Amino acid sequence: MSDFPGLNDIYLRLAWAYLEPEEGNYNWEVIDSIIDRWVARGHTISFRITCKETNDLVYATPEWVEKSGARGRMVGNGRAWAPDYGDPVFLEKLENFHRAFASRYDGKPWVEYIDIGSIGEWGEGHTAFSGWDDIPVEVVMKHIDLYKRCYKYSVLIISDDFIGQRDKDDGSDYKIYKYCLANGLGFRDDSANVYWYKVLGFGPSCIRSPELYSKIYRNLPVVLESDHYRSALHYNMWENGLPFEKALQETHATFIGFHYYPREWLTDNLQLACRLANKSGYWYFPKFAMMPDTFRTLSGRNYIRLTWENHGVAPAYHRYRLFLKLVNQDSGETFIQELIESDNRTWQPHEIIAEHCAIHLDENLAAGKYNLLIGMQDDCAFHRDRMIELAIKKERETQPGWYKLGEVMVR
Repeated sequence: MSDFPGLNDIYLRLAWAYLEPEEGNYNWEVIDSIIDRWVARGHTISFRITCKETNDLVYATPEWVEKSGARGRMVGNGRAWAPDYGDPVFLEKLENFHRAFASRYDGKPWVEYIDIGSIGEWGEGHTAFSGWDDIPVEVVMKHIDLYKRCYKYSVLIISDDFIGQRDKDDGSDYKIYKYCLANGLGFRDDSANVYWYKVLGFGPSCIRSPELYSKIYRNLPVVLESDHYRSALHYNMWENGLPFEKALQETHATFIGFHYYPREWLTDNLQLACRLANKSGYWYFPKFAMMPDTFRTLSGRNYIRLTWENHGVAPAYHRYRLFLKLVNQDSGETFIQELIESDNRTWQPHEIIAEHCAIHLDENLAAGKYNLLIGMQDDCAFHRDRMIELAIKKERETQPGWYKLGEVMVR
């Protein structure tokens, strides 16, 4: 899948039972083989570990948890065991597992985020196949607290169904919402293109609660996932991906995904995939550059003023280092300076940002005519020094990741 446009993060959702088949006996090999393969190719990994699944997996929570005294019940005519999510034995065993998981994976430079996935069907926070019971607010808070205790370094994401998919109109949804905000959680929506939400009148994107994301995306990432592709096609919900693109805009998602076989999906949606890869997260367009036509080595007045526009739907959540490079057209002599005044994290979507950066030349830099280039580097531990692709004509990329803006004289 190396040719998949924008492929970055590998998302692993699996049941707790696969990783701890016996208490204290951890089967990390189930995921380590996947992690090793994809991290070696430069991809990050994200996780959701669930406690309730469907499709004939009876015990997503390991059966030994029930035998240890945790309360729960069989649902779906005995097809799945649903734990009592507030049961003290269940919570004790769950926290022991997550402490072990965190000691192995939390804070690894290749971990993109970890879902709070310990409540409800597939970890989405609702009980659609377990009786439609609202999980009490205090129980949801206990699960959030558990994850916060275990994961000190990784970004935590929670499904908006913890908030929006509640049966009672008693104000508990906004209690949970405020608690998520107070604890610095990113959000996700797994319901784009779901036919049922169209029936309920939620518009072409089928995003039930787009207003929830306005307080999230400026500081924390949003994750968006579409319904199963074949289901979306069957119910005429796909429409060449336009509703999904609308959902991307409404949620300001950085990470997007779909349910289906990737090669088949890409065959149907190559142009859409390219467009979505550009629009999700950030997409930086340099709009204008201004500088003197002559830089002087002994002057304190050399500068470059760059104007940017972010055509993506979200900001970047890591600072990237912006550099200026001067290359002598005759000798090839090179001067590089980081433009420390620049901070790409402030470039919000569809805002035009101007940054004025001082240039301090080496006093021994030879006089002559120079090409002026800019380049942006990822400073994150995992992708350190990776060059960021900018929306500039390809012919201006004279060196990998470096874009020629013009020419200046040095005196």
